[in-house]
Amino acid sequence: MSKKKIRYGFHLSIAGKAGVAGAVAEAESLGLGCFQIFAKSPRMWKPRNLSPKEVESFRAQRENLGGIPAVIHASYLVNLAAEGELWDKSVFSLADDLSKAEALGVEYVVVHPGSGSHQRIRQGALKALSLAGGKTKLLLENTAGGGEKAGNRFESLAELVKDTELGVCFDTCHAFAAGYPIHQDPKGVIKELDEVVGLERIPVIHLNDSVGAFGGRVDHHAHLMEGKIGLALKQVFTDSRLAEKLFILETPRSEQEDAHNLGVLRSWL
Repeated sequence: MSKKKIRYGFHLSIAGKAGVAGAVAEAESLGLGCFQIFAKSPRMWKPRNLSPKEVESFRAQRENLGGIPAVIHASYLVNLAAEGELWDKSVFSLADDLSKAEALGVEYVVVHPGSGSHQRIRQGALKALSLAGGKTKLLLENTAGGGEKAGNRFESLAELVKDTELGVCFDTCHAFAAGYPIHQDPKGVIKELDEVVGLERIPVIHLNDSVGAFGGRVDHHAHLMEGKIGLALKQVFTDSRLAEKLFILETPRSEQEDAHNLGVLRSWL
């Protein structure tokens, strides 16, 4: 049996005249197997309209690349555990991203759960899904744990998604910052993740090194092999249990930085 090809990519920009379609063209030029985008500014509540031409171009280009998988990352402002107006704005912002994903044919939307009640987070996530409709999978991302954010422990994630259709996005930097020794025992951390959450619930992995210290609760991504996790990420990237997952890098980008990260990934294959 032939070995399945590992799919990896970057978080790409949608700036410029081509909009979201420009991200597909960039994914092709870099030889990526998947990619992630924002559907609007991640630090503003204002929605961004997609023109029919932009949607058509995005879909056509993805199809020409064999249906390359894609992820939308929700706004950083979303806090599904909030109360009052902030909760309403968070739910509608997330529903907007889910609706855009449906229009574009994007498989997954990733969101940070927020700070506060698990029950409130679940309620908000499920309401956003209900408002948007469609088949897009909503993934709650594990957090570094700073500021009392929910989802920093695997047990917290398991509680958030239990008895729902919600999934999980696993971020290596966040896990390291939250105190999981991925730098020393990556296989053991993945085993615990599987036992507590279930790898079948985790289609997307954010493969980021960490600027911050182990257990420091600092969400600060580093380029591969330039942070405090280092070579242990190779064991995550090549773990046979994760062969079907999408690996997304969320690191600063320039031509030189992209070349470095792609060079490291390709040397690991």
